[in-house]
Formats: sequence, structure tokens, C-alpha cells
Amino acid sequence: MSKGFMALVAMMMLAMSAGDVLAQEEALRPPTTQDAPSSPKFIVWGVAILLTGLLVFAVTLKSKRGHQD
Repeated sequence: MSKGFMALVAMMMLAMSAGDVLAQEEALRPPTTQDAPSSPKFIVWGVAILLTGLLVFAVTLKSKRGHQD
């Protein structure tokens, strides 16, 4: 492909996208953040306590294998 054809294609793409930018009536602004939905605190704490209890239980289990195995 020739350089002239590539330049023509680049100018056409620029012209097509420039129309959208010029058609905007108001300035672009970043989106505003919203407060995150709060989860039920008692469920979160209940799951955390349950998992901690299971972890402590698993750590304190006696091993069935001895040192001579």
C-alpha cells in the first residue's frame, strides 16, 4: 500500500472521530463514586469467627502418625 493511501485513510478516520467530539454539548467529567452497599455486619463477623474456630480446631488435632513411620 502506498503512503498516500495510508495518509488518506488516517485523515478519514480523524475526520470521522472529530465529528463525535465536536457534537458533545457538555464537557466530559469523571464518574462520581457512590457509597458501597453495606453488608450485614453480623453475618461477616459470624463467618470470620466460624472460620477462626475451624482453623484453631484443625491446628490442635492430634496427628495419627508417629515419628517412627
